[in-house]
Amino acid sequence: MPWKSRLTWTGHTAEATATVHEGRTWHLWKHSSPPNDQGRYSPYERWYLHADDGHGKPVPDPSGATLGRNRNTAQHLAELILTGWENAHQLRPGDGAPLWRRTADGALVPLDELLAGKHR
Repeated sequence: MPWKSRLTWTGHTAEATATVHEGRTWHLWKHSSPPNDQGRYSPYERWYLHADDGHGKPVPDPSGATLGRNRNTAQHLAELILTGWENAHQLRPGDGAPLWRRTADGALVPLDELLAGKHR
């Protein structure tokens, strides 16, 4: 079963899109990464999920994790986060696939299975 979005994303531009989940607006925004420990910036822009400031603008969050450089993947990861999943920062033994945790019950699921629509 392929990925099927449960959220409606609007305002698609090359740098941003937004959705409303449980009455709260969220922005998927493409911008530069914060500097690393040596003060250097990446030459690549990445996608980040930001809360809304109440006036239709994203709230800057320098500690927010990058959702990658690919818009479709970033949108899927943002939706997982908004619907109760989090990156467990663990890897599946054997093939090293990233594991994500369902916040409601702590279940660990490989990201590839989530993106394939096997768990929701």
